[in-house]
Amino acid sequence: MVDQGTWEDTVLQELELPNGVIAANRVMRAATWMGQAEEDGTCGDTICETYSKIRAGVVVTGFQYVMHEGQAVRRMISNSKPADVGGLRRLVGAIHSSGGLAAAQLVHCGSRSFPKYSGHDIFGPSDMEVPQQKGNAVRVKAMTVEHVERVTQAYANAALRAVEAGFDLIELHGAHHYGLWQFFDPAYNKRPVNDPYTGSTIEGRSKAMVDAVRAVKNAVDIPIQVKVDSSSKTVRPEEVGELTKELAEAGAYCVIFSGPDATQDPKDAGEAYFLDDAMTIRSIARDCGLLFGLVGGIRSPETVVKLLTGNGDSAAAFDVIQLSRPLISEPALLHRWTEEAKVDQQEPARCISCNGCFGAGLKGKVRCIQFE
Repeated sequence: MVDQGTWEDTVLQELELPNGVIAANRVMRAATWMGQAEEDGTCGDTICETYSKIRAGVVVTGFQYVMHEGQAVRRMISNSKPADVGGLRRLVGAIHSSGGLAAAQLVHCGSRSFPKYSGHDIFGPSDMEVPQQKGNAVRVKAMTVEHVERVTQAYANAALRAVEAGFDLIELHGAHHYGLWQFFDPAYNKRPVNDPYTGSTIEGRSKAMVDAVRAVKNAVDIPIQVKVDSSSKTVRPEEVGELTKELAEAGAYCVIFSGPDATQDPKDAGEAYFLDDAMTIRSIARDCGLLFGLVGGIRSPETVVKLLTGNGDSAAAFDVIQLSRPLISEPALLHRWTEEAKVDQQEPARCISCNGCFGAGLKGKVRCIQFE
């Protein structure tokens, strides 16, 4: 149980961003594909209504593809052309209506793009066969250096459209096996040693993600955060620590630590299941001036407070935490916890981590199927 004073002093503490904009609290709604954009990727009534109900200091949208070739799933938000700005502006208005700041998560899905939806060949760091849905595999074509540079510029162009639409922050998606992470992960990046994006060195592997941060930083004057995996089968957290330092130098203000398996069950994996790797990364990057955030299996108010306070060790405290599935089930969960703290009756999130919400998305739209 968390008492009201502790809750207000930690979770409800305001967060001042680098441009002076204030987030009302330390909880971010994690970027989550909702399957509710229109078929052409524009933001209509359905997705705007959903986002208008979410209560968090910062609400990060589901991933927005910056080039149509980088689309991975149906009804994914498009931020790839000027015509998208009107719908994105409506989405920002929906988020602001509930008191949260709006963050646009930008992505090119790389070798995880799906030609059924994108209508394009699949491009990634290297030529390879990549498994797709239903067990089949598709051929991924290696991007040329010029192609990678076009993608980098696409991130900057999408950021400009996001600012035009009124977004308060940008989040670059460098996790979950998508495009920017693919360049960092040797499992995907087989580029030769003489290539500027070579998979043979940390610098080469980091270059696509670092360049994307720099391009966005040069294009817009709003805060940039990056979501990264804390490790993978072929990436050690110590390597992510070196990447994190480069992201800080490139202009990111915050890095959010996730992992390749982002939808585990906390009953099996424990709450905050990326914490150990994230702490290793922090020990390497602690002096680079970044804010740090954590996502993954956070279900109880006690865990939220422990993460934000370091459980008594300020050097281990995170600056923000992100929630995904709990806020699909209960968009106003933070409000409930705040009201319950006043009477010492806080209960955990009702989400049982069944992942049925995402299955529903494949059939129509993401929603909680347990408490409809």
